[in-house]
Amino acid sequence: MDSERSRREFFALALGAAAATSGLSLTAQVREQPKALSSEFLMDMLLDTLPAQDLGARRIVPVTGGTFEGPKLKGTALSGGGDWILRRPDGTNELNVRATLKTDDDQLIYVSYRGIIYTPPGGNAAARYWRTTPVFETAAAKYEWLTRAIFVGVGMTVPGKAAYRVFTIL
Repeated sequence: MDSERSRREFFALALGAAAATSGLSLTAQVREQPKALSSEFLMDMLLDTLPAQDLGARRIVPVTGGTFEGPKLKGTALSGGGDWILRRPDGTNELNVRATLKTDDDQLIYVSYRGIIYTPPGGNAAARYWRTTPVFETAAAKYEWLTRAIFVGVGMTVPGKAAYRVFTIL
């Protein structure tokens, strides 16, 4: 851990020294500027859930099934998953979800994601911030592309479900 921190500190110092000696900012020195983020719709995912098991600051919400559908994949969610939610003192909920998806061509995809739900004081659901970062694992060659991209899910309120519109970050 110390060697990794030392490498990062060295890199930061080297970049700073290069910028200082050249008279140019780091942005000016970079030849290829990163593009702004853009996204592409992947799928809508609706996970069926049971009522939460309340353990104080921790709530566990079992996933009992569901569906997912998008231009490149479609299928059902299997039972046995869940969301291990941690309520923070500031009112934010930290999500920690795991589920198994089964495509319509019988391939299994494991999805896990962390996320944040924050509703501002007053309970205005329209102002709710609800985002997740799904990560996919699969042995199916057809869906291996899911393991090589970054995804963001935007939560939607659907009674009795955990519902997301999921996007690929390009």
